[in-house]
Amino acid sequence: MIRVFPRRTKWTPTDDLAFVGPPGLFLPEDRAQPVYVSCTFTWDVPASERLAKAWRNEFREVRLGGPAFDDPGGEFVPGRFLKTGVTITSRGCPLRCPWCFVPKREGTIRELPIRDGWIVQDSNLLACSEGHVRAVFDMLRRQKRGAVFSGGFEAARFRPWHRQLLNSIRVGEIWFAADTDAAIKDLRHAVRLCAGISREKLRCYVMIGRGETIWNAEGRLLQVYGLGVLPFAQLYRGPDALAYSREWRELARKWSRPAAYRWQPRP
Repeated sequence: MIRVFPRRTKWTPTDDLAFVGPPGLFLPEDRAQPVYVSCTFTWDVPASERLAKAWRNEFREVRLGGPAFDDPGGEFVPGRFLKTGVTITSRGCPLRCPWCFVPKREGTIRELPIRDGWIVQDSNLLACSEGHVRAVFDMLRRQKRGAVFSGGFEAARFRPWHRQLLNSIRVGEIWFAADTDAAIKDLRHAVRLCAGISREKLRCYVMIGRGETIWNAEGRLLQVYGLGVLPFAQLYRGPDALAYSREWRELARKWSRPAAYRWQPRP
């Protein structure tokens, strides 16, 4: 299957059948191959529709879909729409965060067959059954690279037995989230359980800009940093890719690069 993407990200596949943008000069000779234009972000829908039209000039069967079209996602196929190394072992999330599209698109939680990979991109792995979580860690023990939990752990669900499982594998990065001030309490609890794990491996997504002042956002980033975690600021985009002032963009840029904020004294 030929896969086409409107933009390149760090997750975009790099094999010979993965393309970014309109068809170029060097295309697969078999024009009967199906083409799937995959769109992740709603603000890329117009560009993806134009891509589908362009690829239909070259190939017979062109489909358009992806998360931006509320695709609920099925069984995960490694390397198809995400680069090699990434795995998704569950879909959905039981939380109902008002800014998140995952529950609407994928439902509460669905456990999938576990495919090998070291970058775990599940939206809420800890919401899965204990048996499933343990099976994921069994898979991670077979990997030659340290596990990266880039999908994020829900801090409120993090328990001592999860910490024990982390002791049984090589760990590259552990990600949590602190998108509201109320989330700091749960993050503090999770970080305490992670005692002994290098600060370099403890990361935290911090959504900023949604219904708050820039001072409030920076205060939360400072709190996260003060807990001994490296924050990663993410401007809330919404379905229409909201535009932000220079001050907001500079704040997000600074707090998404540890090299730019490490000088900041911890509270």
